[in-house]
Amino acid sequence: MPKILFVPVGGSFQPIVTAIRSLQPDRIIFIASDGEKGSKSQVIGEGTPCEVRRGAEVIERLPNIPTQLGLGDRFQEQRDLILVQNPDDLSECYPKIHAFIRNLQQQASHEIMADYTGGTKTLSAALVMAAVDCGISLYLTIAARDNLVKVERGELTQRVDTSFRRYSN
Repeated sequence: MPKILFVPVGGSFQPIVTAIRSLQPDRIIFIASDGEKGSKSQVIGEGTPCEVRRGAEVIERLPNIPTQLGLGDRFQEQRDLILVQNPDDLSECYPKIHAFIRNLQQQASHEIMADYTGGTKTLSAALVMAAVDCGISLYLTIAARDNLVKVERGELTQRVDTSFRRYSN
């Protein structure tokens, strides 16, 4: 059964790359912010839009995530990129993600998963809500948290227990 992974894209690309390498999906759906300074550049940007930082200092620049992972034709921008105008607006993020997941669930037999490590807090919350509402597997990429602002390097992707769903009805 083909595996499809949803990932929100925010300031750090490393946990997303870790999740994709760990979960080995056949298809990745990136959820990113649009606009001039949007996180979509990490997915479809030319050149080297992904930055490895140490504090404010950029220590390395890398190609976009699909290029880093060698996705080639497995990534199709029109099919595999959900763009939001405001990644801090739950009323925009949740319906887009939820509808996309539901549409995939109706199309064919897939294993659909979500790793909510990346993205803004609101974008990640929207993905978690949609994943729980749609009954798909949820993952989190974790690492030692030396930086309280963001996860800088993802080390481990683990499944999240969502058995609490049975109490929500």
